[in-house]
Amino acid sequence: MATMKVKGVAVTALAGALLASGASAHEQTFRPDSHAPAGVMVDHAHNKSEVMTGYRYTYASYSGMYQGDSEIGASGLAAAGYSMMPTAMSMEMTMLDIMYAPTDRLTLMLMPMYMTMSMNMAGTGMMEHAMDMGGSMGMDDSMGHGHGHGMGHMSHEVDGFGDTNFSALYKLVTAEHQTLIGTLGVSAPTGKVDLKNPDGSFVHYGMQLGSGTWDATPSITYTGTAGALNWGAQASAVIRLEDANDSGYALGDKYGATAWGALRVLDWMSFSARVNWTDQDAISGHYNGAHNHSSPADIQANYGGEFLDGALGINTVVTGGDFAGLRLGVEWVTRLEEDYNGYQLGLDDSVNVNVSYAF
Repeated sequence: MATMKVKGVAVTALAGALLASGASAHEQTFRPDSHAPAGVMVDHAHNKSEVMTGYRYTYASYSGMYQGDSEIGASGLAAAGYSMMPTAMSMEMTMLDIMYAPTDRLTLMLMPMYMTMSMNMAGTGMMEHAMDMGGSMGMDDSMGHGHGHGMGHMSHEVDGFGDTNFSALYKLVTAEHQTLIGTLGVSAPTGKVDLKNPDGSFVHYGMQLGSGTWDATPSITYTGTAGALNWGAQASAVIRLEDANDSGYALGDKYGATAWGALRVLDWMSFSARVNWTDQDAISGHYNGAHNHSSPADIQANYGGEFLDGALGINTVVTGGDFAGLRLGVEWVTRLEEDYNGYQLGLDDSVNVNVSYAF
């Protein structure tokens, strides 16, 4: 997996140093497993007047082209009429996690984010394939516009603020060893969806920084504890509330379910295992300005799919001293099963990091 960039490593190292300085105290005030693994959000609420500030970092790397659940090479894409193919992609997401509880049952959350994405491209040799097949291009004559003529390599990167999520978490059940939290959220379209290539054409749909639409983000989360064991499950959705954004399209609705178990091995440390299922529709609509059709990432049908991921994580918390309540969670995620819509880059691995402090 590609190395994470300096900003994520620096924050993780700083949090680790703080944990090391305070973790010698063993007061049973805080449990490391009282929060879900680092890749799960809106999993816990707070007591009246409590504030939590947090930092979340996600890094994901992608390589290898897939059609459905099978890997496909450049010749297969050329035969399908594509002159360019993505060879690798990375995505970084940095989020602030700010929570405040006006009552014992209600917690409000604000989560702004910053995105960085880069993609490498290479020619598929479509021109040579077309000549071998008698000169047919296979798709419209605009193939390759803005990406050269199907030969060589190129890369591009985008960065900027993404969408901003506002959520209200409500404690539906607050038994001694069980909780049930319902969340109603909305994602505001603060991320750009009109980023352009140097030639003035839109970048790939997946390289835009936000959805461009107002989106509902409901979820329901159950957690339970018994001794050193902790478990939980969450069902969630992202539902587009508009038919199209200002650039003419809308990302597909997304539905997910995840379940995890954690074992507390020390007063201040727990290990977790998690499975995560997602199902996302393809993009609807179409760019309303000049755009390419030369690679799979330029076509709306090549987005979404059904996936099953597995994850292993570690949660730590400072249990006493000046930094009591400071938490650090790290989780590694890998893809177990995939069924991509159309042609897409496959997920290699991703890493989630979460640092938080409540007061």
